[in-house]
Amino acid sequence: MRLKMPLKMHRLLSLLAFVLALIGGVLVVVSALGGLAHLSIGSLAINGLVFLFGLCAILGGWMIYTGIRKLGGIMTLIAGIILFVLMGGAGTSVLLVLAAGVLGLLAAELKPWWAFWR
Repeated sequence: MRLKMPLKMHRLLSLLAFVLALIGGVLVVVSALGGLAHLSIGSLAINGLVFLFGLCAILGGWMIYTGIRKLGGIMTLIAGIILFVLMGGAGTSVLLVLAAGVLGLLAAELKPWWAFWR
């Protein structure tokens, strides 16, 4: 007999990781689009990379939510680390993306509480 739980812990963590990645990714994308006022080649390249890794964070969060948790968590965590380097520090958006990656990896490895002895 299987126990039915209304919301399993890994689904809750996946949902939380998706929301954090979505909010952080949108903040990163808006930040990259707002930095397009400076029209030098270097800043345009950096803002383009920040934009792409912001989209990568959103895609990774979606992958975490849809069930590809391990790959999505790794993708989101790598995007967060690269954004940390590109943006020059830990802003709120970068911290949200990093937290989403960690939660995605945690949700991928989580087992139900009754299956820890297996």
